[in-house]
Amino acid sequence: MHMVEHAFKENIAHLLSLWHCYGSVVKSNGLYIHEKWPNKVWGNEQVIDESQSTFNTNRADTPDGKKYVTFKSTQPNDDVSSLVAMNKSLMSSQHITEDSSIREVTNELELRHWVTLGSQGFGYDIELASVEHAFLDARSTFYFIEHHAEPLGTVMTWHEENDIGIHQMTVVQKGRGKGLAARALAQIERQAHEVQAQTLSLQASRKGLNIYKRAGFNSLGYISSYL
Repeated sequence: MHMVEHAFKENIAHLLSLWHCYGSVVKSNGLYIHEKWPNKVWGNEQVIDESQSTFNTNRADTPDGKKYVTFKSTQPNDDVSSLVAMNKSLMSSQHITEDSSIREVTNELELRHWVTLGSQGFGYDIELASVEHAFLDARSTFYFIEHHAEPLGTVMTWHEENDIGIHQMTVVQKGRGKGLAARALAQIERQAHEVQAQTLSLQASRKGLNIYKRAGFNSLGYISSYL
């Protein structure tokens, strides 16, 4: 249990590192607040299973239109939406054949297309300005998920310590049902082995949960958003 809790805390810490990198974060009443996309609000202590009184206070202090985020070891039943924090150990040396499932985004024009595709895939608007901050950070790598050289999805990785975080993974309607996400995951894992990463981490929606379970990811806890 202690190992799971440690892995969950690391998962959260690396996610928040990316959130800070998106920029436009202000601190107020013991909260960190995104002024722009992704419009998250979280406590500066990042407490797992915070008390009800802390939750009530922080939620009351959350500005309108922003989502207050909590970190829980068990699934809450009153949240707006929950993501499952997951990780996978890379200790085993598994051979993965290189293919063309993913292609790195290398310039501003491609990044704009990445944002458009990502917005289509998720069904919400991703702000280019926030993504640009992360794109310029050495810890990030942005990719198109491709099928026959056509970009049909997005994913980005965030390399912190010995972990590769997987974020903003989506496939647009045209590309669904082809196994593209699973193939992209395999290529990210292959690259993680090449840089001697020890773990992969992500935060899965209910829709993507089975893909990640089949790929060998383990559940750690829940990251929940409240309007």
